[in-house]
Amino acid sequence: MNKILVPCDFSEISENALEYAVELAKFFSSGLVLLHIDQIPVMSSEFGMTAYNLTDIVTDNKELLHKKAEKLRLDQPSIASITCLCETGNPTDIINDCVDNHNIDCVVMGISGHGSKFMKNVFGSTAVAVSKKVMIPTIIVPPGVKYKKVQNIAYACDYDAQIESNSSLVQVKYINTLLGSNLQILHVIPENHELNNKESEVDNFVEHKLENATHKTYIIAENNVSEALLFFISHHDIDMIIIEPKKHGFLHNVFYQSITSEVAFFSPVPVLTIHG
Repeated sequence: MNKILVPCDFSEISENALEYAVELAKFFSSGLVLLHIDQIPVMSSEFGMTAYNLTDIVTDNKELLHKKAEKLRLDQPSIASITCLCETGNPTDIINDCVDNHNIDCVVMGISGHGSKFMKNVFGSTAVAVSKKVMIPTIIVPPGVKYKKVQNIAYACDYDAQIESNSSLVQVKYINTLLGSNLQILHVIPENHELNNKESEVDNFVEHKLENATHKTYIIAENNVSEALLFFISHHDIDMIIIEPKKHGFLHNVFYQSITSEVAFFSPVPVLTIHG
């Protein structure tokens, strides 16, 4: 892992995520790329024009970011490199572009409104939006959670037959090896559900692919997948959970809660998202 991208908005949540990323960079001997994004405000003539000089704000924030980077260089000389980027526009699009243009291997960011159903349902989260669009591993760090060596990592694995043809398990094994952790495979099935032949085939495939990795497999009977995952990580010694955001159509997104969003907003440990 050569480069870790950390979006910085100078908030307490962002600062906590940066601290986590710093320790992760030291563990992997990675470089850090600090990214600040200024969003262009939407003005309404109904309320009059507000005095706003975007150029001055961008200049001030760029100076703040460079000061932060310089302090990090002094405090953390073991970090390979620290680069600053300042952009203006939509955060999700800019982060995605930076990942593509700067050879980023991982994104680390905080999440606003953690623990709030209102914030999740009404405002959503930039971190969750980024995790769904960016194709590289993204770590969402809950407020106040500090870095510690990842000893046990859980992977939320569903019985999707596509797992036999995509790269999900390869990525999970690679991440588990990089972190030197123990892997817990979590299958959540509906209550009173018996595995059919195809699900059993997927189960056997997963076990075969992970036979050389230290792991345990749990099959959890619970109708609400998010609640099952949150209960498990809250009652077991789990340091991080891996989730694969699923792409669904508009109607699915309207009528069904996003498991990624549910877990990210309420998880007591960092959530790492991957895409197969």
